[in-house]
Amino acid sequence: MKHLLRALLVCALFVHPFFVQAQKSIEGSWSNSQGDVSTWILVTDQIIGVTQFETSSHKLLATFGGTYHLKGKALEIRQEWNSQDSLQVGQLKKITFQKKKGQIQLEQQVFSQMDKGESGKMKGAWIIVGNFSGDVLSRRPNPFFPRRTMKIHTGNAFQWIAYNVQTKQFFGTGGGYYSTQGNTYTEEIVFFTKASSSIGKKLPFEFQIQDGIWRHKGQKSTGGPMDEAWSRRELLDHN
Repeated sequence: MKHLLRALLVCALFVHPFFVQAQKSIEGSWSNSQGDVSTWILVTDQIIGVTQFETSSHKLLATFGGTYHLKGKALEIRQEWNSQDSLQVGQLKKITFQKKKGQIQLEQQVFSQMDKGESGKMKGAWIIVGNFSGDVLSRRPNPFFPRRTMKIHTGNAFQWIAYNVQTKQFFGTGGGYYSTQGNTYTEEIVFFTKASSSIGKKLPFEFQIQDGIWRHKGQKSTGGPMDEAWSRRELLDHN
C-alpha cells in the first residue's frame, strides 16, 4: 500500500503542472483523499508542490516539486526538493494527464479544485531574503542558492519548503490556508514537519509589500517573534 501511495504521489505531481501550462485558469490548489491519506497539489505559474499527509493526524508522508513546463503532450518537472528520495533532486520527470471540468485526473485518481489561484495578494512563489531589525533590513548574502526557503501561494492555500539544491537535502515544510485583509495576513496550518502542536493554529501577521519586499511580521507558531523579508522568486531566479 505504501508503495502504491508513493507511486500515485509521483504521478500526481506530474499531472497538475501540465494543466497549468496549458491553461492558466488551472493554476491554484487541488486535493484528493484516499482513506486516511490526503494529497494537496499547489500550482503557480512557475512552481508545483505536491504534499501527501495523513488526514487524521496531519503527519507528513511525502512532498516534492519544482519548476515545470509543457513539452508536447507531456509535462516535464525539474525537481528541486524531494523528501523521500534526494537522488530525484535535479531530475526531470514526465507524465501525461486528462482534464475534466473543475478536476484533473491522474491514472485512477481525480483531484478536485480547492481554488483557482484568482484571489489573494500573495499569489506566486516567494524566497526569504533576510530579516528586519527595527526597520533595518539585513539581507542574506545568497538567499537563492544553494540553500533555499520558498513559500508558494495560490488563491487561498500556501506551502513553505526549505531545501538545498546543491546537497539535495530536504529540511522541512508546512502549509495550509491563508487570507489577507487590510494589513493582516493570516495562516491556518494544516501540515507541519517541525511541530505537530502547530497544526490547526490560525496565526495573524502584519504584512506589507514595498519595493518588491514582503515584510512578514508576527509570532512564530512555535513561539517567539519573527520579522522576515521575502522577495518574489522571479526577481532572484535568472537561470
